[in-house]
Amino acid sequence: MKKIGFLFVLFSSIVFSHAADTYSKPNIVILLADDFGWGSLGCYGAVGVKTPNIDKLAKEGRKFTQAYAPGSVCSPSRYGLMTGRYYWRTSIKDGEVLAPNSPLHIERNRLTLASLAKSQGYATAIIGKWHLGMTKGGVTDWKKPLSPGPLQVGFDHYFGMAANVSNPPRSFIDDEEISDYTPWKPDHIMETLVKKTTQWIEANKDHPFFLYYAPNAVHEPVVPNPKFRGSPYGSYGDFIDELDSSVGQILATLDKLNLSNDTIVIFTSDNGGVIDETNKNSQTAIKAGLAINGPLKGGKHTEWEGGFREPFIIRWPGKVPAGTLSNQVICLTDMAASIAHIIHATLPKNNAEDSFDVTRAFFETTQGVAVHNPLILQAADATYCIRVGNWKFIERANVPAYDSSRTKLTIAAAKLKQQIGPQNDELYNLKDDPYETNNVIAQNQSVARDLKLMLINSRDSGYTRLGSK
Repeated sequence: MKKIGFLFVLFSSIVFSHAADTYSKPNIVILLADDFGWGSLGCYGAVGVKTPNIDKLAKEGRKFTQAYAPGSVCSPSRYGLMTGRYYWRTSIKDGEVLAPNSPLHIERNRLTLASLAKSQGYATAIIGKWHLGMTKGGVTDWKKPLSPGPLQVGFDHYFGMAANVSNPPRSFIDDEEISDYTPWKPDHIMETLVKKTTQWIEANKDHPFFLYYAPNAVHEPVVPNPKFRGSPYGSYGDFIDELDSSVGQILATLDKLNLSNDTIVIFTSDNGGVIDETNKNSQTAIKAGLAINGPLKGGKHTEWEGGFREPFIIRWPGKVPAGTLSNQVICLTDMAASIAHIIHATLPKNNAEDSFDVTRAFFETTQGVAVHNPLILQAADATYCIRVGNWKFIERANVPAYDSSRTKLTIAAAKLKQQIGPQNDELYNLKDDPYETNNVIAQNQSVARDLKLMLINSRDSGYTRLGSK
């Protein structure tokens, strides 16, 4: 067996000519669903769900089959999306989410998608779930200004939730203050979010804008609006229907304002869907026949493909070939370098260290060489994986010391899980075995050694993208 080569590093420095080079300042809309599994859309094979709007987006754009979130839980993926940097490079190494009252986790001088767009004259907004912390030392009083927060890392406007629906303050935040101290009605949250989103688009239609829409579906609590009833998959299916409706309202607003042709729209998710046997809503859907993560193994929190691989659809009429499919491996962290290319911005040094320019994958008519290598993934129990080409290596032996600032009880439980869990590294060929059923490390020990070394070097070096330092 040949050893894994290191020629992947050359790809990041190659300049490709394609459609994006002849256009400037398209509007950019990122729609980030919450806990939304790879198999939960009609265009990804789901039967019985009502997702006509997202399916239409796929028909008018390009669908990716191997798009990844860098974490299998919320905050790590949202941090990676915003900064182009892996979450485990920060002070938090355990792969878990931030506490709802955590301090702002993005350094104020670090590039974000919002600050990148703003530097090129864009209006910027986040509407929906943030979950990346607020204030300098952590929120102790929700009635005080919640700063620094999204507005200090590039956003002109923020309206939404600090973290999850069940977390404090249980009211919407408008920029830096609680908008209404009356507790929200959970089953009307997405209705409010999409109304605010369409209003903001209307108010900013005359200049380029970057919009990050992060609704609460389909994260627990699963609370669809009463307008959405009757899915064969129960409330979980109704919540999917409402999510699709909210996407449809945003797309309809772009159409009404004649902005669709000048707007890049991306739909994706922060991690895989919940398949835990203790979760009543998802289990009702699964037992009724919904393969939440498709045929992929595992789900949210896990190190398996069902935890990381996400639906990813991009539409840019006339630029992204319509009705097409790509098997290129890409990651949410890649949005920083890719958007920088599209809007002709320069990434500053020591920023977006794990972000690859994958725009060629958006535009190519014939799939070329890989646009992202290597890809590092971290599960919610701190398990690391690396994917290069078709190989996926899961690190279990001689792992980094568990480093966490959680409660003693949480740390003890995590360490116990490591101790009683698998102790031997694993290797899968995702081309031959996409559902991770056959560990082939015994037959490919040299490949495994190379991948483990690449993983260690990637952790130690502080970057995976050449030129970022």
